[in-house]
Amino acid sequence: MRLRISVGAGMGIGKAHLLGFSDGANIAMTFALRYPEYVKSLILNGGNLSPWGVKLTVQLPVLLGYGLVSLIALFDRKDVSKKEILGLMVHEPKLCPEELKGISAPTLVIAGTKDMIRESHTNLIQKNIPGSRLCIMEGNHFIAAEKSEGFNKQVFEFLGVVWPESVFVSRR
Repeated sequence: MRLRISVGAGMGIGKAHLLGFSDGANIAMTFALRYPEYVKSLILNGGNLSPWGVKLTVQLPVLLGYGLVSLIALFDRKDVSKKEILGLMVHEPKLCPEELKGISAPTLVIAGTKDMIRESHTNLIQKNIPGSRLCIMEGNHFIAAEKSEGFNKQVFEFLGVVWPESVFVSRR
């Protein structure tokens, strides 16, 4: 991460707007806490603070898969990488709500009504980032792709950019 920051600074990139989706939102929160001087604003789409922010219907199969792959990896080394990847979903992230109070950049927390992240968890993120804004849109975890026009309109509005109505072609 430090190399990328050095490169960005060397290119004259000062503060940036960060938009993170899912684990990318978790990374964006961590980045904003560690390097606030480089963050102009945050858009957090479907982030979580811990594995328990994920709904049980999603997390339970991950836990079962992790247990199974962990057992198989004892006998087959090629499954170790699968275990490590699933392990990230089982053990990460590890952010405390209180830590989020250290985020000073304007922040939009956005999620779907049927998101795989618990709505109470999304609310917890928003309530702990000072001055942040919450947007819950109709849709699932993939609202940025599946409801792109509405999602982008929310992002543009948050950033104070005039929404260009002609950007999207109607899909009727």
